[in-house]
Amino acid sequence: MRLRLLWIFASVMLMFFVFSPPVFATATQCGIHKNSEWRCAKDNFGSDSIRIANLINRDVSFKVGRWSSTCGKKGAEFSGQSLTVKPSSVIVTNLPEAVANQCIELFVFDCSPDSCTKTLAVSPIQ
Repeated sequence: MRLRLLWIFASVMLMFFVFSPPVFATATQCGIHKNSEWRCAKDNFGSDSIRIANLINRDVSFKVGRWSSTCGKKGAEFSGQSLTVKPSSVIVTNLPEAVANQCIELFVFDCSPDSCTKTLAVSPIQ
């Protein structure tokens, strides 16, 4: 009888693990997106800060968009803003927490006077 109960318990636990969605954690990573933009992304990771540094000797104007999605599916923008950073200056912006199976992305795009990858350096603050 005990062996049968143990077998039933083990079967239920196995089914729970097989049919539960995977839970992964990816710390924020930033990289070039579409050759001229920056994209920072994470899933199942706490809130953190993103450093945006001006690399040129002129003001750089740009847009920042924050997106949320169920990982692997199309998401929606939940926050956007236009910013300007002075020469040799840095702006720090927040990237909110992502819970299990949620992906949070931050895009830096629409830079002026040149492409974002030539005028700005974007990275998570460790």
